[in-house]
Amino acid sequence: MSKVTVKLFASLMQYLPINSTKHHGFDYDITKNPTVGYLIDDLKLPRNVIHIVLLNGVYLDAETRDQKVLTDGDVLGFWPPVAGG
Repeated sequence: MSKVTVKLFASLMQYLPINSTKHHGFDYDITKNPTVGYLIDDLKLPRNVIHIVLLNGVYLDAETRDQKVLTDGDVLGFWPPVAGG
């Protein structure tokens, strides 16, 4: 079985699984040829709140997310829009 690491930041942390032992993330078992978009939907993450997605440290724009296929060992990070002051 293949796994990816999913990291959720800021307000998206509320979607961490209850049994998550990592501060920001968790391991996710992937099926054959899943895309980033599939993972977003499978985890029931609100697409309208996801602003930044990094796959192995590389930014994925919204159009690329539904086509990018995940592989074993990938690390995904998700952030909502962030404002500072």
